[in-house]
Amino acid sequence: MAHKDDVTRVLAACEDCGSVYAAREWPDGTIRLIGQQDCSCGASTFVAVDDGGGTDSGASAE
Repeated sequence: MAHKDDVTRVLAACEDCGSVYAAREWPDGTIRLIGQQDCSCGASTFVAVDDGGGTDSGASAE
């Protein structure tokens, strides 16, 4: 069993429809949604989404 520190929270996108959910990624790469098992479209495969990690590019510096 994985330790709590080994599991990370991620955004996960459904591979079928692209809907995005809060999820946990386990050390073996498994992604599990938080609060539900499957996507609203019925799919059960997800990929981690890169949140970009940058700043708001739409803001004006003036």
